[in-house]
Amino acid sequence: MDIRWNRLIGQERIRDVFSSALASGTLGHAYMLCGETGTGTFAAALEMAMALHCTDDTVKPCGGCAGCRKVLSFNHPDFHIVMPLALQKEHKASDGKITEAGWDELVAQVKLRIADPYYLPEYTSIPSIPVDWIREVTHAIRRGATENGRNVIIIDGINTMQQESANAMLKTLEEPPPQTVFLLCTPQLHTVLPTIVSRCQILRFSMLSPEQVKTEMVRRFSVSENDPRLDEVMYCGSITRACQLFTAQETDTARITADFLRAISSGEMPGMFSMIDSLDSANDFSLFESIFTRIMYGIRNAFFEKMDGTENYIMGDRSLAEVLGAIPGPHAAEKLVRLCETAISQIRARANPALVMTQFAFSVMEFFNEQKQ
Repeated sequence: MDIRWNRLIGQERIRDVFSSALASGTLGHAYMLCGETGTGTFAAALEMAMALHCTDDTVKPCGGCAGCRKVLSFNHPDFHIVMPLALQKEHKASDGKITEAGWDELVAQVKLRIADPYYLPEYTSIPSIPVDWIREVTHAIRRGATENGRNVIIIDGINTMQQESANAMLKTLEEPPPQTVFLLCTPQLHTVLPTIVSRCQILRFSMLSPEQVKTEMVRRFSVSENDPRLDEVMYCGSITRACQLFTAQETDTARITADFLRAISSGEMPGMFSMIDSLDSANDFSLFESIFTRIMYGIRNAFFEKMDGTENYIMGDRSLAEVLGAIPGPHAAEKLVRLCETAISQIRARANPALVMTQFAFSVMEFFNEQKQ
């Protein structure tokens, strides 16, 4: 029986792997779903969990049976989710254990994630997986399934799991009770403990095509397919990132990005630092990511502007071309893009945005000075 994928966007190969395993009865006990945030790792895990708990005999998941409804409401005794969170002081007791308010926050965040599998919380600090949560889920797994089906466990962002949390669940992963299925999600396979990776079947998710991202943005934001804002986000390969960047456009990031680059290229230090301080006070990580993404597209556009017959390769806003027009060739463009990619990685890791922007600005200034010599 094929799985009816209602929420997973694209990823045909992943669909085929899970559908074939379910139909042939060869489903493994642990899968590592590896792909960039927003490519569908959590969406695939959620729909697989629904299919395994669905009681309909004709289509899985049906979305309407008791099993499906319990999964969607996070109320199934044999369905468990763990994911990284940045808990506040009121969520932890003096001994470090999760308080009742903390457990309420965990449940609330999980329900938001289930409601939109491509949703990602905006963290105010570095997120991690609480060891108390892992111990609670491990106890439920060892108890065994209670409704004559499978015990399904989704651990999202397993790469953020600390050593103590990993040790708390490793024994269960090595020797799980019968009918237990682990679905582990990570954007960075190389950062997951080898002892965990070695016990899983690895499924790699590809970046989404521009057409797939654009179609989903049109559906989510009820905009026209010709909306020029889509050109700024459709090439990022991720629904989560595209949503963050699309929303950040409301803060006039095109103007902010252009002003930032002009300050860098002209060496106007006071204006540059004033702008960085102003942006840092906004405490909006998606805004910083949007700025660096726009710069990357601007570098690409400035490079193609110098070539004949490349009009169809130019994406989105061209306003940065005048600032980045000094890029002499592909090697220089590649160097600047690498600086942007490094900055984006640091922002996603929740580094101090002001320091990231300052480091980026000095690196670009050094590049422009080299070009003038």
